[in-house]
Amino acid sequence: MDNGLQLRSLGRFLYTQNPFYLISCFLIIYGLQIAAVANRDLVSRSIMLSGGTIAYALLMAITCVGVVRLCKVWDDARSIFLVVAITLVAFSIGLDELCVVDWNSAAAIMLAGALVTVAVTETLLKACRLSLPSSYRLSFYALMLVFFVSPLVLGKAVAERSATLTNWGAMLFSIAIAAALLVMVPAMRRGADLVRQNGSPWSWPLYPLSLFLILIVLAAIRTHAIWMSFGFIGAPVQFEPLLVLPIAFAVLMLMIEVDATKASPTCATLAMFLAPLMLLGSWSPGRTSHLPFLGDLRETFGSTSTFCMLAVGAFYAYAWLRSVPMANRAVVVSLMGLSVFGTVPAAAYQVGVRPWMFALSATLIVLVVCLRAWRSDQVWTAFIAIATVTIAMAFRSYGQRELGLVIAGGFALVAMMAIGALFATELAEVLRLFAGMGNVIAAGGVAVWHFSPDGASGRGWLAMAVLAAAIIATLVYSIVVRRTAWWYVAGIQALCLAGLVGVSTYRSGSLRGANLPIHSGLACFVIGVTITSMKTGVHHRFSRPIDGQVAPRLFLSGF
Repeated sequence: MDNGLQLRSLGRFLYTQNPFYLISCFLIIYGLQIAAVANRDLVSRSIMLSGGTIAYALLMAITCVGVVRLCKVWDDARSIFLVVAITLVAFSIGLDELCVVDWNSAAAIMLAGALVTVAVTETLLKACRLSLPSSYRLSFYALMLVFFVSPLVLGKAVAERSATLTNWGAMLFSIAIAAALLVMVPAMRRGADLVRQNGSPWSWPLYPLSLFLILIVLAAIRTHAIWMSFGFIGAPVQFEPLLVLPIAFAVLMLMIEVDATKASPTCATLAMFLAPLMLLGSWSPGRTSHLPFLGDLRETFGSTSTFCMLAVGAFYAYAWLRSVPMANRAVVVSLMGLSVFGTVPAAAYQVGVRPWMFALSATLIVLVVCLRAWRSDQVWTAFIAIATVTIAMAFRSYGQRELGLVIAGGFALVAMMAIGALFATELAEVLRLFAGMGNVIAAGGVAVWHFSPDGASGRGWLAMAVLAAAIIATLVYSIVVRRTAWWYVAGIQALCLAGLVGVSTYRSGSLRGANLPIHSGLACFVIGVTITSMKTGVHHRFSRPIDGQVAPRLFLSGF
């Protein structure tokens, strides 16, 4: 019983989907290759293969017209349309060897095939009464032109020993395919409205994007076939994601155009999440990539990963230009990634370009966003983080790592204190807490530096001046924010300063004539009074009762 149900399900699937046209296409193409191999003459073999392919394409085109006009079976007609496109692409692929050995014969056959492609396409559309808008039609013909012209150009380059062109052939083919796909940008913006009355029961995006999906898959395969035919250098051929990077870039841009202007751009958002996959272009399945143009690519862009990161950043910049939500943040992340993981090429490095400049660009973008949304403490916090990293990277690139860390840390502390004073939010309170902890750590760092060789070599006064200025700033800040915890921070800073002064005085010999017991007793007296005042809570009572009610406290606890 179960076996009978499975057989009926399989039969129903084969009947409704009818995959036999596609199976027939692959079998015919494979059989033509086997038959052509038996012919020793290359020209005769090429003519036989191309002639058989064109004959099969004509057969399928006639079948498609009959299925549409007589039988009205549109589901099967869709498969036949795709088979015709696959067959025409297969025609352009089968002449690689002839393009190298006998370019004139290959050019004549390619020209005939191109004319047949145009004639079959236009006749098929007219006979089936299908409407294909101009943007889609131009993109289709541009794709077919790339398929037909690429073997001729690269075959000529191989014959003339043009190493640069042959090495870059596969990548240039992928770039040309991407450019041909981008011709559809106006059509993608209009979406379903452009093909609403197309003469068939098919709706957008099934019509006509299913055709271009097949062509994209064939183009991705063809990039590696071109590498094997024209750029092969004796190394093992393997799948290289870098070769399909331009095609992936174009596809993501088309996805952006689908609904970028809508309130909820689902397709554009999906493209935003898929864009980081382009970073896989720097990955190779084997231990080493054997692409022949990698040396030139690294010389131009610094590294393969930098090239991929630039592609991701360019895509997000385009998405930002198209007003896709969150695209500006993605641009900032891309620029920070370039500054941290990117490699500046030697030529750019010689003219002064440094990785930190990408981070500076990200900082400027965030600053513009901050000025537009100046009431958002979260945006200002992001600006602080990015600016701090940028400052540290800038000084490090010029050999001033320690100075950069000091200046970046100081900037971060001042900026966090400023946000904590200007905003009354939970994030502002957290930033005040971190700023207070940072001030304590900084005070300890200044004390440690004072006892270092630099501090002991005549510049110890600088540490004392910094601590004195920090104490004054902390006390003023405690008044601004009205928080008592900053008094403790100032107290710790004062202890560090007192310790530095005491040690410096002791080292200089100034205490030899002083009465140490009296001085120590006075210091203990001050400390005792301070502790007693803290126990009584007098520092919390700065207001007087008015009409039997206690006014709000002038200072609050915490940071």
